Amino acid sequence: MTTTKIVTRDSAPTVFNDELGPLVHLHTELGRFRLPSARVRRARSNVANGRVAFDPHEVLRSAGDLDSSLGKMATAFEMCGMASPRELESFRKGYAIAQPLLKAWLVGERGSSDEGRRLALRAAALVGNAILRSAAAQASNGEQFAEWKKTTCPCCAGPSDLAFRTGATRWLICARCDTQWHSPTLGCLGCEASRSPTFVRVDALDLGYELLVCHACARYMKERRGDGMQSPMIERALTVELDAAAERRGLRL
Repeated sequence: MTTTKIVTRDSAPTVFNDELGPLVHLHTELGRFRLPSARVRRARSNVANGRVAFDPHEVLRSAGDLDSSLGKMATAFEMCGMASPRELESFRKGYAIAQPLLKAWLVGERGSSDEGRRLALRAAALVGNAILRSAAAQASNGEQFAEWKKTTCPCCAGPSDLAFRTGATRWLICARCDTQWHSPTLGCLGCEASRSPTFVRVDALDLGYELLVCHACARYMKERRGDGMQSPMIERALTVELDAAAERRGLRL
């Protein structure tokens, strides 16, 4: 049986420091990944010329053998009470090879009816995010992407899963590498619908979020005000039940 922690906005600092400690530690360790200097130069040139910085598949392949990191991350989920011993055992028996899972994560696979694969995908998401986040930071070199007008990430071409608003500006956060950029629309990122009943906002007041749902595109995203934001990793932990609710309705990022 899947273990689910109920986390509230007020408990976020405690969760960060205590309950998610093993996951945060591993994520930080993997975030020390560095691209070769030639790839950094190429990525920065792409950014300067308005192109996507890098191919995420290439970056993840360049990180080498990630099987051990995947196993440690899955174990950390169990240590944090976010996976059961049975799920961890199922993962170890059938889903301990990293690259196929990272490929599945990159194309948008998030859940599974198989408990071992479900844990494997959650572990792969954090492994992949840590590495791509580091690559994006190296590639962007402080760039704010003010001229980027697309709804996909300027660093890895990934979708946004989180958004926050500061005044009249909406910022998007990449689901893969955590890059932030200005949204070209305040409505659906797929079709730009912005009015009910096509585009609706569902309040999750205890989390400080709205779940944005487009019935035309079958897409969703999570949005909040910018004040009080934690790191993307923590925000995703806080809002995991919103993702689950959206996925049960057949929605995608």
